[in-house]
Parts: sequence; structure tokens; C-alpha cells
Amino acid sequence: MITSSEIGYHTFCRSCQVAKKLVCNFFGSSYLLSVVAILALTQVHSYGQQNEEASIAEIESELKDLFGLDKLIALNKLSVYYGDQGSRKAIRFGRQAVWLGENIFVNSNTEIDLADRSHLLQAYFQLGEIFYERDNFFEALEQFEAASALALELNESSYHDAISDYRAQIESKIESGEIKENFFNKTFSDLKLGETISNASKDLAIQAEIKMGASSEKKGDREDAIDHYQKAINMLRDMGDAAQVNDLQLKIAVLLEQLSEHEEAQSFLTDAIDIMEKDLKLETTDFMLDSLPVIEVRPAAPKPSSDDPAKVETRNLKNLAETYAKNQDYEKSLAYYKLYQELSEKMVSDSLRTEAEKSQRINEIMLLKQQKQIADLNVSAARFEKDKQIRIRNLSVVFATLLLIGSIVTLQFYVSKRREHRRLSIAYRDLDKTKGKLVNAERRIIKLLRQQVSGDVAQELLTNSLDEAGARRFVCIMFLDIRDFTPMAESMSPEQLIRYQNDVFGFMIDIVQKHHGNINQLLGDGFMATFGAPVSHGNDCQNAYNAAKEILRESKDRIEAELIPNTQFGIGLHAGHVVTGNVGTEARKQYSVTGNPVIVASRIEQLNKEYKTQLIITEEVYQKLEKPLKLNQPFLEVEVKGRSNPVRILKIA
Repeated sequence: MITSSEIGYHTFCRSCQVAKKLVCNFFGSSYLLSVVAILALTQVHSYGQQNEEASIAEIESELKDLFGLDKLIALNKLSVYYGDQGSRKAIRFGRQAVWLGENIFVNSNTEIDLADRSHLLQAYFQLGEIFYERDNFFEALEQFEAASALALELNESSYHDAISDYRAQIESKIESGEIKENFFNKTFSDLKLGETISNASKDLAIQAEIKMGASSEKKGDREDAIDHYQKAINMLRDMGDAAQVNDLQLKIAVLLEQLSEHEEAQSFLTDAIDIMEKDLKLETTDFMLDSLPVIEVRPAAPKPSSDDPAKVETRNLKNLAETYAKNQDYEKSLAYYKLYQELSEKMVSDSLRTEAEKSQRINEIMLLKQQKQIADLNVSAARFEKDKQIRIRNLSVVFATLLLIGSIVTLQFYVSKRREHRRLSIAYRDLDKTKGKLVNAERRIIKLLRQQVSGDVAQELLTNSLDEAGARRFVCIMFLDIRDFTPMAESMSPEQLIRYQNDVFGFMIDIVQKHHGNINQLLGDGFMATFGAPVSHGNDCQNAYNAAKEILRESKDRIEAELIPNTQFGIGLHAGHVVTGNVGTEARKQYSVTGNPVIVASRIEQLNKEYKTQLIITEEVYQKLEKPLKLNQPFLEVEVKGRSNPVRILKIA
């Protein structure tokens, strides 16, 4: 039945033409509105034409890959389209559609539903229309006759009126002499040489594909063999040969099993089993009897029987033989007995053969079902293995994801730590530089501090171990004074005076520090030194006495060597308990030693002027010396300012 979905663009074009006429009639004299409406319809028609052309081009390009019913439907669409276009392609595609449909819809093709023969009906009708439009009336009439017969069989009443109109027009033209049948066209049409040649070439192509498939199968190239067999199956479906299609499907199923393609093999086995079961149901046992001579004798009327004709005919022959035997016509009786025996043997033989063939077919179906069960098991195993692989893959993906995340976190941690390490390295380098600067600064501070105070005092100040509240200690106090310093200083320039003080006090300070003494004060013409504070180094009085003696010796040597000017010194030593501590404010502090022994030591040093001596010690110092001195004189008792009792002194040098 022809519908708009089947003829597509053909119907759409006619609808547009009718719509244009209706628009013109509707708008009447309004020329502008008519033009606008017609332009709109023309635009819609152009858009539909572009889409139809694209669809037809796609169908034509895919035609070589289509087979069977799908190819017939595509050929019908192409013949309709090119028929509307007036192209000669319409005849080619129409003839191909008719030839393909006649080969597909045959009784032996069990794969095709006979209800689909409406597509063949459409192919007949469309080819008839194409021939009619090109004035090939006899060819058109032939197609319309075929379409009419098939439409009557399919009860497609929609075609009857159209076919009747075409037939009436063609017959009218023939009767009026407007058209005459060409002898050559009629002859070649009856011969159908084109179809014969096409069928022969198709058979050759099918056999070639089957042979190439067998050759590839022999070489072990199963995939190539399957491709060739599949091509042969597609061409056999066009020819309607279901039996050979079934054989090739079984071959493909076996090859797919060998390739472990279990699901595809299962599909081919299912199709093969369905076809064989259909054939088995359609098979019937037909018995063909040879024609018998006419017998003039009236046999007894056979009883009505519901048995099959072969059995009825057997009984009739037996009855005839018995009848002629009773009539003593033994020659005819023997002839009918012979026919009866031959027919009976033939029936038995045919029955046995039919049963054997049927049994063989049943065995083949059972074998195929067993193969299908094996294929089902293989499919189940393959699916189980596939599910297993999927689970393993999913686990692998999860593990890989976790590993990736861990790697990213580790990399981020590494980068962060490396960045921190870089910053720490820079900080360490800066710290080392700062530390170096601090060490150098500390050395400079200690050096400057030791230039201002003694080493022990400097160390105590740097370690903050000095008790700011003060401490009571037993120490030995040394006072040293340069005689006649004031007149000497007046005769020198400031530079000379500083150089003189450095020359004189330099070696003296070294000697004091050498004997663990600390210079507390540097005066212009002398200094005060303490032995035993802030740290005691054993016998502090002995250290002070040794330092004084060495100063006197060194100064004498330097004077004799003219390293320093001729200078007289006075040294006084006294020992006692004093108070030591860091005295001052937060802005300015000084290590100080205070107490009466300091005053007494200062007074003792002044006595050197009175006694014209260089070194005087008190009895407190003398008693602390390790080795007693050889005294050439007794101790002297002197009154000193700041003491209520006299002080016993001893002149040493």
C-alpha cells in the first residue's frame, strides 16, 4: 500500500503545488499576500528538498551494504525519488526492487514473513508507473498485472482502483492503435535475459565467496572465512535459498566457537535451530503412485475410509486381486497382486526412508541444541570471566586512584617540605652569617671589655653571674703610683703623654693579668688592681706579691734598655675582706671593690714617698705568702688615716 512515508518527498512536492493553488484562490485579488504565501511555501519546499536529497544520498551510499528486505525497502524509496526527478535511475532501481522481491518471497525461504510481500507489491506498482510515464506501456501493463494478482492475494484493495485506471488507459490506447507492441521488446521481455544473466552472475559470486571462505578456513584464517561466509549468506538471502543459508550459519557458528566468540556463535546456532524446526514441521510424506491401466471389471465398492490415499489404494489393489482370483482370472489376479506387493514394498521403503530422514533431522536438531547448550555454558563462563575482569579492573582503578591520590599527597608533602627545607636552609645560612657576625661582635666586645676591665671581670659580666647585691671576699689590693708624674706630664704633648702611658702601663697590665689580677681603675699616674675578685685563683696575696716584684724588675730592664723614660714607681699591697659588686644604673654600671682594705692599701702606697721605697706590704699580706721572706728589718707600725689601730708594714724594695 502506497503511503506518504514510503513515497516521501514525492507526496510532499505535490502537496506544496496544491497548497500554492489554494493560496492563490483564497487570497484572490490580493496579489501581495499571495506572493508572500507562495514564497513561504517555496522556502518550506526548498528546505524539504534539501533534507530529502541528503537522505537519498545517504541511502544510495549504504545500498551496497544492505541485503534482503532492508535492501528492497531502500530500492523502493530510490525508485520513487528518481521517478519524480525524471531520472533513468528510477528504472534501474525499480527493476532491481522487483527482481530482489521475487527472489526473496519464495515458498522455500522460511526466514521471510510472507506478510511483508506488500513491499514487492509496491515495487510492481512503482515500476509500472515509471514505465507508463515513459510510454513503455507493454512493460507497464506487465508490472500492473503482477501487482493486481499480488494485491488480490494480499487483499490490498487500495491498489485496485489505480491499477484498473492504468489498465483501462493502456487497453484503450492499444485498441485505438495509438501504441503497438515492439516485437523485439516483447521477445526479450519474455525471455528475461537480464534476469537470467543476473541470476547466473549472482550464483557465481555466491560460489566464489563460499570457496574463498573454505580456503581461508583451511589455512586457519577463521575470521576471514567468517567474512566470506557472511557475504555468501547475505547474497543467498536475496536469492531466497534458506537451506544453504542454514548450512553456512552452522559453519560460522563452529568457527566462532573456535575463536571463543561464544555469544555470536549462540546467535547463529539459535537461528539454525529455528529454521530446521520449521522445516521439520512443514515436512509431509507424499506418496506418488504410477498411473494404473483402466479396468473394465467393476470391483466391489470400497468402504469409506479416513486413511491416507496410499493405504486406500493398497487395499483396493488387494481387493481387485482377490476378486479376479475368485473369478478364476489368475493372470489379472497375479498382475494386481504384483502391483499390490510393489506398492506395499514402496510404502514400507518410503516410510522407513522418511522416518530415517526425520530421525536424522531430529538428531541434528538435538545435536545443535547440545551445541547451543555448550555455547550457553561458554557464554556464561565468558560472562563470569568478564564480570571477574570488570571487578578486577574496578579494583585496579580504585587502587590506582588511591595510589595516585597518595602519590599526589606525597608529592605535595615532598614539595612543601622541600620548600620549607629551602626556606630553612636560607634561614640557616642567614643564621650562620648572623652567628658569625655575633661571634665577631662578641669577640670585639670581649676585646674592648677586656681593654676596659680585666679578663675575669669581663667574663663575669658577659655571663651575667655577678651578684648585683654584692659579695664579701678576701682579696689582696695593689696600688701603683708613678713618682713626679705631674711635672713630667706638663713637659709632654698630649700625644707623647698617651704614648708614654701606653708604654709604661702596657707591660704592667700584662704582668698583673698574668698573675690573675684584675685592673679595677686606671688613673693618670697609676692604677688599682685586685687579686681574688671576682674570682680567686688560689693564694691571691702570693700572686699580688709576685706581680709587684716582676713589675719592678721589668721596669728596671726597660729603663736600662731605654724603652721607657727613667721613672720611679711606688707599690703598696694590703689584704682584707672587701665588698665586690656591679655598681651603677641600667644605663651605666661598673665593677667595684669597696671597703677599708682598699683605703689602707692606698695609704700604704703613699708611704713609699716617705720611706723612699718602691714596694711596701702589710703584715696581712706577709702572713699569706707561701715562702717566708728573709727579713733584714722588723715590721714597722704606722698610723694611717682611716684606721684606728696602727698598721704593721714591711719595706721590701
